[in-house]
Amino acid sequence: MSAARIIKPPPMSGGDGKYYAREMHKAEVTFANLVEQAATAHAAADAARATAYALDCAAWNTALFIGELDHASPTIKAAIAGGFPLLEVRCEHCKHTEIIDLSLVVQPRDRNVALMRDFLYCGPCQRTLGKKRRPHLIGLRPAGDPPPAAPSRRTKKAC
Repeated sequence: MSAARIIKPPPMSGGDGKYYAREMHKAEVTFANLVEQAATAHAAADAARATAYALDCAAWNTALFIGELDHASPTIKAAIAGGFPLLEVRCEHCKHTEIIDLSLVVQPRDRNVALMRDFLYCGPCQRTLGKKRRPHLIGLRPAGDPPPAAPSRRTKKAC
C-alpha cells in the first residue's frame, strides 16, 4: 500500500493564493456535505431494507397460515434484520411449542428459515418416546412478542 500523496502547489502571488485557498475551502465543504448526504442515504436505505425484510417475514407468516408451503421463506439474516428474530415451532404429536432465537442458531445466515425444519427435533418426544419427530413451523415472531399462552378451557356452569 502506498503512502498518501501530498500535493504542494507552486508558489503563487497574492491573488492566485487567495483564489486557491477559496477553491480548497469550497472543495472541503463539498466533500463534508457529500459524506453527510451519503450517510443519510445509507441510513434511509437500511431503514427501507429493514421494512422490506419485515414485510417478507409477515408475508411468509401469512403463507404458512393459509397453507401455502411453497412460498419462498426469508433468510435468517433477513428475519433478524426485519425484526423477526424468533421462530415458533410446534410438535403435532405432543403439542409442545418452542420458540427458537435465530440469532443464536449456528447456521449460515443466508439459509432460508424454512430449511431450519430439517435440523430441528422435538425434545420431549425424543426423551419420552425415544423417537426424533420434526416439529412444524408456525411462523416468525417479533422480538418483543410475548410467549404464546395455552388455550384456556371453558367450564360449564350449572344453572
